Amino acid sequence: MKVLVHICVLLALVAVAYSASSTWGVQNATDYLLINKRVTHPAVRNIAQTFYFDIPESYQSNNKVISAIYLRDQFQNSSGPINTLLYGGPGWTYASIQMRTQAGFGLNVTFAVYGR
Repeated sequence: MKVLVHICVLLALVAVAYSASSTWGVQNATDYLLINKRVTHPAVRNIAQTFYFDIPESYQSNNKVISAIYLRDQFQNSSGPINTLLYGGPGWTYASIQMRTQAGFGLNVTFAVYGR
């Protein structure tokens, strides 16, 4: 019985850590801020929503190499989205990030993209 309790606690900790802020890459002293954007979307009751964030955005161009992408969850209770880097990212000039909200929660994330 104790093993089951330990497994449940471990899975709960993993879920909380996984659904908080995400980081890909490392910001260096020579990098500068390419994008700093806050994205919000209201909640839909009992529905998990999926959003995509592309770098560069539609009809934009980017010739800077991305060194770091930071997604900061602005909710204080770690109810933020599950973030997945689909393609691109650090070392590339493009990236696509999928954000899937928890059921019944909205989206409130700040993006910071650094490059050189």
